[in-house]
Amino acid sequence: MYRERQPWEWFALLAVLALAASLRFGWPGVNSFAFDEARLSLIALPMARAGEFATLGMPSSARVPNLPAAAWIYALPYAISPDPLVATLFTGLLSLIAVIMTWHLARRAWGLLPALVGATVMAASPYAVLYSRAIWAQDLLPVLGAIWLWAAFHAIRDRHQVALALHIFLAGFAFQVHFAGIALALASVWLFVRFRWWRRWPPVLGGAALAALAALPFALELLQNPALRDQFGAAFGGQAVIDLEAPGALVRLGLAHDWQFLALGDLAPEASPLPHIAVGLLLLTGLAVVIRKIAGGGPLTEGHLLAELTITLLLATPLFFLRHSTPVFVHYQLVALPALALLAGASVCLLKQPLWRALAVATGIALAAVWTVQLSASLTQAGQVETPNGLGTPLGLLRDAAYGLPDDAPVLFFTHGDDPNVDGEAAIFKALWWERPHRIVRGDSLLILPDEPAYLMATLAPFQAWEALEAAGLARAVMTFPRREGALPFVATRYDGQALPDGFTPIEPVELADGVILEGWQVRWVGPRFRISTLWRVAGDPPVSGTRQQFHHLYPAEHSASEPLMIADVPISAHNWRTGDRLIVMADFFDVPPGEYTVRTGHYTLPDVARIPRADGGDSILLGPFTVTQP
Repeated sequence: MYRERQPWEWFALLAVLALAASLRFGWPGVNSFAFDEARLSLIALPMARAGEFATLGMPSSARVPNLPAAAWIYALPYAISPDPLVATLFTGLLSLIAVIMTWHLARRAWGLLPALVGATVMAASPYAVLYSRAIWAQDLLPVLGAIWLWAAFHAIRDRHQVALALHIFLAGFAFQVHFAGIALALASVWLFVRFRWWRRWPPVLGGAALAALAALPFALELLQNPALRDQFGAAFGGQAVIDLEAPGALVRLGLAHDWQFLALGDLAPEASPLPHIAVGLLLLTGLAVVIRKIAGGGPLTEGHLLAELTITLLLATPLFFLRHSTPVFVHYQLVALPALALLAGASVCLLKQPLWRALAVATGIALAAVWTVQLSASLTQAGQVETPNGLGTPLGLLRDAAYGLPDDAPVLFFTHGDDPNVDGEAAIFKALWWERPHRIVRGDSLLILPDEPAYLMATLAPFQAWEALEAAGLARAVMTFPRREGALPFVATRYDGQALPDGFTPIEPVELADGVILEGWQVRWVGPRFRISTLWRVAGDPPVSGTRQQFHHLYPAEHSASEPLMIADVPISAHNWRTGDRLIVMADFFDVPPGEYTVRTGHYTLPDVARIPRADGGDSILLGPFTVTQP
């Protein structure tokens, strides 16, 4: 087919691909790299760089993990580089394949002008662009849908055995990438019946066997993990409803409704209805064309076949999610994006008059131009300005902060949580520092000073760990790494591993049974918070298991044996301790009236709430008395 095309047709295709590439690869780093993207990366990275085979995927909105196929796919770019930007660009490359597939199918079945309009819409559709710029399982659905269409077309029209095997494999594999991909299986069941594919059992059986083989690791994990089975039972055993939420989501996807909220959140401008009207007219006229082709009867021409496949894919997702027990999001419909683009291309065939064809082509190109301008402005703004409820801190700025520190010493990063399985920044920076020695510490109650040179970094300056570092006189030659306008920067400093913190009242050292020694304490006001800080040294081997917290019981000085006036218990992240570390543990009290006070402190374990004994007996340490004045 392509040997017969004129050079100017190749120019048109290259122009479409150039548009698609500029929107997918332009503004590098202006894309989300939040918890979901980081978690998927932390599953793919061990596969690619440590040989750890993944049997579970990223968490889903249904509160159960996806199957691991998306992690297997993203292991490919991570095998090239641990940099998430490379994996992000890989998503854009796959999205380009979906544009090429759209062009190919429309060009072969309906002609050049439908191919030009369909591929142009696919190249510039805001949802197609925004969902091609991140490391997300859902972002793989459009290319899976496009290849599924391509394989079905060639399996039926050309009776291509490999294409049929590929089609059946994708039908059973897409939901392993993301649960919403199961719509392809529903559509393939219809095609199996419609085209009597049981007569071509070798490729059907081969494709199904490959899909089942891919699902085997997850199936074995499910059989061996009762807790995982309970999760699935709870997630999919809830009350289901039947409504039009899924068809509505498909319509919003096709009309590109409210797409700017994804990038700009509360800063999204009021949308003009003209682009929605234009794409709506293309889709409606395209729908009329494909229905006419299907209803026309006669032999199964290529144009008739593509029309039937387009409608099949278009209906599969809303039909599958017609009954649902979880919310139905727009990105659940992404597998149908190629079908929507093909509908837009089919609009050219509504009438044979050159004037109509020129109008349809002009509408598609004008629509793409408007979307390109809007996308360019949105991505530029999202990369420069804080966007509440929109794009979080872009990957580019996170990379600048993570990679901006010299590599001559390890990093201790203090943020709001230290568990990459549930805490966003912990997952983000663990992925970014995959091949660099680092510790991620919950810094709202703990500052760790290692006994070796290290870079100490905090998510922002008005944060407990950084406040402690400043008060101790150790925030020297501070480095800042900006977020966007309207957001506070990351801060970092180099610690030499030897300097002792200032401002602590020394005491006779007191050792606890968990290997730490209390060496001093400090009380001070930090804004409206009355803070009690204790200085410890990790002398023995840190605890290897269990959760530990530090208690602080505040008493009036003359009543230290009675019930405490106030209590503040804080996590101390014992899993992050290393022998030789010094720990500054902070507890804040509010509305403490002036007077004389003492505080009892110590450690205890969770969930049994058992206090860690002192080496010399007892289970707490009395500090004070001290005077509290007005802040």
